[in-house]
Parts: sequence; C-alpha cells; structure tokens
Amino acid sequence: MSDLICDCEGYLELAAFPTNCGAENYGHPYLLLFMKPEGTITGCSGDGPTVAQLNTAITEVDNNKMIVFGPITNGVRAESERQEETGADTIDGMTNVISQTIQITGKLKFLDEEVREDLEGLNCYDRLRMWMITDTGWLFGGCGGYSVANFISALLMDGFGTRAYIPLDYKFKAPGHDPAVYDELYPTLVNP
Repeated sequence: MSDLICDCEGYLELAAFPTNCGAENYGHPYLLLFMKPEGTITGCSGDGPTVAQLNTAITEVDNNKMIVFGPITNGVRAESERQEETGADTIDGMTNVISQTIQITGKLKFLDEEVREDLEGLNCYDRLRMWMITDTGWLFGGCGGYSVANFISALLMDGFGTRAYIPLDYKFKAPGHDPAVYDELYPTLVNP
C-alpha cells in the first residue's frame, strides 16, 4: 500500500458518493424510457437524443411513442453474466469474454391506474427498446436504445406498512460503445 499514488490534493478521501478525485457521479437508475421494438427517435444523431426529441417521442401516437416509467426506487445497473470461451476453444487456454449482459433492476412504487395499465399493455411485446436516465441527469442507450426482453410483473403488495410496487428487471447485451449523455433536464421527463 505504500506505493499508492493519488492525484488528489491532501489526504485520500473515503466518501459515500463516487466524487473522489473528480470522478463523475453517474448516479443510479431513476427513469426508464420504453418504445416499441420498431420505434425510432426522430432526428436523433450522435451520442443520444436531446430533451426536446424525447418530449416529441413522448407525445407521439404511433410506433415512435415513448413511455416514461419512474421514478424507480432501489435502481441498480450491474453486470448480470458473461458468455465466455475457455480451454481448447482459445489459443492460449485462458478465458476470453465473448459478451457481457447488463441487468437493470428497481421498483416502481409511485403508481396510479393509468401507469399500471400502460405497463400491462406493454406485455403484448416480447421485446422493447429501452433507455435509462439516472438521478443525476445522465442518459444511457444512445439513439437506438437497448433491446430488452420484456415482461411486466403484476402489482405486488408485501404487507402492512409497505407500498405496493411493480418490480422492474431488464437485461441487455452490453454494446461495444455505450455513450452517456448529460442534461440536467433528463430527470424531469414525464408522460403527458
């Protein structure tokens, strides 16, 4: 540990949030945006859509309509599993990672009947396009979103003193390039 080098000035901080040495605080999953598999965000180019383009998609009525779910609680984005090849399948016998699966989980607790009906209506589709927005204003998914296997759970009620919720659990193959786009207005998106 005596060889530890840090570019921070002063002592090494032990902070609750990842801001040591100027690290970016991407936050945690806060909103999930969904669109039919064949939908596209009109005019999107570059690393991701603007707030105006997302608001246009939210008010659409055709395949390009986007639905906002959130705020979600206990939102987590983590590695789910890896597909690997090992042994005789590799040149040197070591492990090669072929693909990585990312999982986004959370609970949708602040529900009304309209949101619940929208969720249940999405069960018609076995795949959806999904984007993730964090509580600090970062959008992940670029212009095309992630293709996710879709299943919306029923409303769960854990018992006295707890709020009813719908658990959210989505997996997607990690893209080779996963740009994060920042706008402080992303977390303010809502359905009309």
